[in-house]
Amino acid sequence: MRSTGKILILALAVLALAALPALADGAVGATAPAFSLKGVDGKTYSLADYKGKVVVLEWVNPNCPFSHRHAKEHTMSELAKQHGEVVWLGINSTSPRSTDFMRPSEQAAYDKEHGVNYPVLYDESGQVGHAYGARTTPHMFIIGADGKIAYNGAIDDDPPGRKSKADRLNYVGQGLNAEKGGKSPDPATTKPYGCSVKYE
Repeated sequence: MRSTGKILILALAVLALAALPALADGAVGATAPAFSLKGVDGKTYSLADYKGKVVVLEWVNPNCPFSHRHAKEHTMSELAKQHGEVVWLGINSTSPRSTDFMRPSEQAAYDKEHGVNYPVLYDESGQVGHAYGARTTPHMFIIGADGKIAYNGAIDDDPPGRKSKADRLNYVGQGLNAEKGGKSPDPATTKPYGCSVKYE
């Protein structure tokens, strides 16, 4: 009876732990998962290279209408330019077996055509995307100078793209302004929108 009771208590403890939100998968306040990925320019980019800097990660897929709309509208490029002190990195976690996959040479041509002025990195295994819990394209993360995730969510409050850019609440821009002022982004989390990441 005692043995059965211990097993029951252990099972309940495991279930309770499973129900707790894990401080991982891109959770705000968690240490940003390290990565080293090759960009479309052939260079290797490691998060460790930007220690002490604010970093923005943007999950991209040019074949996703949401991601494509923001590229055409220069949403990210203009914001990256406004915040020149911030490191901005695009990450493409699309599986090479997906019909949405774009080869690095094609991505480079696409970036040039649409004025994408920051490195886009390839995560073909999806390992980095899974480590951050990236769900959509775009899905945005701000990593603070302390190396912890400060924001996780959507680029703005306009999933359908019906508002003018001036009327949109740009969560990432707002978050970067907060970081610059030594404050935490508010809100720190929002629901990301876009196409699902086409993982391997």
